[in-house]
Amino acid sequence: MASTNIDHKIRYRLIPKFELLFLSVCVVVALVLSFGYIYLDVMPDYFHNYPKPKMSQAVEDILYFERFVLSEHDPLDLNFPISLENTDLHVNPKHVGSMNLCSTRTEPLHCPSNNTGRCVKISVVGLCGNWVTVLRKLPVKISCPAFEKTDIFLDHVGKVEAIEKAHVVLFSFVANYLDMNVWLKLRFYRSPGQMWVFQSEESPVYARGYMMPWFFRNETYNISNTYHTSADIPSPYGYYEPFRNENSNPVVNVTQLLKDKTNLIIWICSHCETLQWDRTKFVFDLQRVINIDTFGKCGNLSVCSGKWTTTCNNEIDKRVSAYKFSLALENSCCEDYVTEKFWHALVIGTVPIVTGPRFENYNKVAPPGSFIHVDQFNSMEHLRDYLEYLDKNDTAYLEYFKWKSLGTVREHSIREHYQNHLSNDVICSIADQYLHRQSSPNEFKMFDLYGPEWKGTCHHCGKHMWIRNYEHPLNHRRKSKNIWD
Repeated sequence: MASTNIDHKIRYRLIPKFELLFLSVCVVVALVLSFGYIYLDVMPDYFHNYPKPKMSQAVEDILYFERFVLSEHDPLDLNFPISLENTDLHVNPKHVGSMNLCSTRTEPLHCPSNNTGRCVKISVVGLCGNWVTVLRKLPVKISCPAFEKTDIFLDHVGKVEAIEKAHVVLFSFVANYLDMNVWLKLRFYRSPGQMWVFQSEESPVYARGYMMPWFFRNETYNISNTYHTSADIPSPYGYYEPFRNENSNPVVNVTQLLKDKTNLIIWICSHCETLQWDRTKFVFDLQRVINIDTFGKCGNLSVCSGKWTTTCNNEIDKRVSAYKFSLALENSCCEDYVTEKFWHALVIGTVPIVTGPRFENYNKVAPPGSFIHVDQFNSMEHLRDYLEYLDKNDTAYLEYFKWKSLGTVREHSIREHYQNHLSNDVICSIADQYLHRQSSPNEFKMFDLYGPEWKGTCHHCGKHMWIRNYEHPLNHRRKSKNIWD
């Protein structure tokens, strides 16, 4: 027995030290791999809301969007390569800084503590600069006919923490981009059951100030109030209303429209450097093949600049009515984004030549046979030939006014359209949405700005490549940092 113990000790001492080290490393590696497999394959949904690759793409998207805002990238592209190293998403909302929203010149309104009926407090975030006083005098108490014993208080807040006491927060005219700190602070002061409203008259390409970080997309806005027909509260720039009784339709003498039309095509524009496509270059190229009179900052002829004054509006209307065609080219190509350029041209009595939403989209909202879409033509020369044909053929030209005996166009002036956002009708509709959702909160989904309801409504400016060639490339840099220049 003693000999056996001695032999065992001798053999143990003879095992090389490097073999012991090798065996130890193998054991450690095996344990690490086993734990790694469990963490990566089994536990991602436990530790995260969604798998890690999706989180990385989300961060890349929002970081790109923030860079675009600062450097004027193409707003429709989200493929900019960004390193995610040292990116900390776990920020304590209590330590997000003291950045405020747009300053306010109004006093807050609060629901009285002794109020016997219902009270809905709506606080507006945004309204930078003069908007806070131009659109409507705030604060104001509103009575909605549909709600008995319900007071609606509307005010404007200039500090993030002021939203805490509101039942509804209305994001309106948010011109400045809200960074991560502001969003985190807004979320921190958001009270339980508070409804957030996304309100914009601009397209997704230009409404950048409202864009929340990607990973908050499904937990930020409850409802939308935009120009889009699918919005919870639609506020279009205009609309076509067919006459109800065909037998009593008015007889319209459309030949009278030709009486004062001494010119061919007019374009009035002061927003020259558009984000999605080069609208100005398109007009200048078209001007090389057909006569176009261009007015405003982007043209070579002058026109009055007081667009909110009656005198200036009348002067512009008189000038435009002398032309057979008006270029109503939108700054963005997004579904339902049909602005006053189009509707007012119809009211004045000229034929709008359009680019923006697709031809089918215009057909859905416009009077039948009332417009010419650039994408109907295989080339710019084809478009020119058709316009010259209409110029020489009064019968064919007047076909574009047959709709006047079938219906009418309703439109807002520019001032009315902006002020409509804080009108009693819209505010009462928002209050109605809030009260309805309070009774059954689980029935409604959130409004996703990154989804098909908003950002997904934008598209190419045409199916023909000659039109798409005017779209800005992904590496496009604007000359001006002001998106409205």
